Amino acid sequence: MNNHLYDHLIHWYKTRHVIEIDNMPESHQSEIYLENLINNILDPVNTVLGNVVITYGFTSAELARYIQNKSPSGTAPSLDQHACHELNLNSNRINKRDGAACDFYVGGYENKMHLVVLYICKNLIFDKIYYYGKDRPIHVSIGVLQKKHLQIMCMSEKGRRYPGRKAFGKDAIKLAEDLIK
Repeated sequence: MNNHLYDHLIHWYKTRHVIEIDNMPESHQSEIYLENLINNILDPVNTVLGNVVITYGFTSAELARYIQNKSPSGTAPSLDQHACHELNLNSNRINKRDGAACDFYVGGYENKMHLVVLYICKNLIFDKIYYYGKDRPIHVSIGVLQKKHLQIMCMSEKGRRYPGRKAFGKDAIKLAEDLIK
């Protein structure tokens, strides 16, 4: 496992929040899924395309509570798999979906993230990708089903995100190719 990427996946929040939290996973399942995320998505992208920069990584229960209290806009902890298999204060899973997720961009591709999406769709096994635009980080998750689901996210005139076109499997490759046109 790439320890550099693991460190960034765990400590990503330090670049956005002035808080010191022990953001280490407590669940063994979380550790397994984070390792799979690194080995099957982040490390190959880092090796082939360049420096992966994680903008939103793993969120422990404590960090999830902090984010929901201080800056919840654009987050969906019960859906997005950033908390993996971690439990809330009521001993319930924060996210019911099995897996792990992170948001990232690749150095040198800051304005060409559609090419990163195409690479992942053509070459890697993933559960979901949320694509927000050529100049925005992408959200990638791995899970049990590995649906290869590419979801294009759009922005309303009022600045709210909403789902646009989507595709699965080989159709996700076609949709990713359409992003280049």
